[in-house]
Amino acid sequence: MFKLPSNPKTVAIGGAVAAVVIVLFMSMHVVPAGHRGVVKVFGDVKDKPLAEGLHILNPLAQVVDFNVRFQSATATKAEGGTADLQEVFEDITLNYEYDPEHAPYVYNNFGNDSDIEAKFIVPALYESFKAVTSQYTAEQLVTRRAEVSQDIVKVLQAKLAKYRIIVSDINVQNFHFDEQFAGAVRQKVVAGQNRLTAEQQLETAKVTAQQKIVEAEGQAKAIAIQAQAIQQQGGSEYVALEAVKKWDGHLPQQWSGAAIPFVNFASPQPTSH
Repeated sequence: MFKLPSNPKTVAIGGAVAAVVIVLFMSMHVVPAGHRGVVKVFGDVKDKPLAEGLHILNPLAQVVDFNVRFQSATATKAEGGTADLQEVFEDITLNYEYDPEHAPYVYNNFGNDSDIEAKFIVPALYESFKAVTSQYTAEQLVTRRAEVSQDIVKVLQAKLAKYRIIVSDINVQNFHFDEQFAGAVRQKVVAGQNRLTAEQQLETAKVTAQQKIVEAEGQAKAIAIQAQAIQQQGGSEYVALEAVKKWDGHLPQQWSGAAIPFVNFASPQPTSH
């Protein structure tokens, strides 16, 4: 059976050691990965955040783990009006992170990261969507979606800068309009694409036709040059000479009586003395 030590000095030492262990345990704090520790002592927030890992602190200090990882916030069915007075709806997702070095400032002024998302980030998403879509027509929202997304990011960066938020990007899938109007927009976009395709085909046809004209002109010039050369070199005699060059030395097996171009059957003319 275990017995407590009867020596008062031993008891005092043991109690002191236990107290030290308890104090050390209470003074330790581990900041998890992807967070910064915000230190508070009697409500006073310290300016310097704690990095990830184990820290030994003042036993009276409290630590709030502030999330500085990449996070996402979504504005569901954000509503806006276009420059041509059409209603537009969309779900927008923002990807962002907090500047780790400013975690104490953000916490002290605006609260924890979850509070900031609900109170400030999501409302800013709705406001930014409405502000940007009002600068575009409904058709432009469809045909210039990447540009619209960039404009929303710029507006968001300005709105969220005071929260020390770094805006990464936003996801805008498809703009939704009144079904009848959406159908009209799609038809117009398709018509425009078809017109562009037709213009490209016409341009290709023009180039092909021009090439054929150039080839025909070249062939005509070649024929003209060849005919001129034949005339200059003796006409029929030139043709006969060319035939002799190609003759293999054999007469045809069958002859219909037509003249052989390079054989002259006329009797030789007597020479005068």
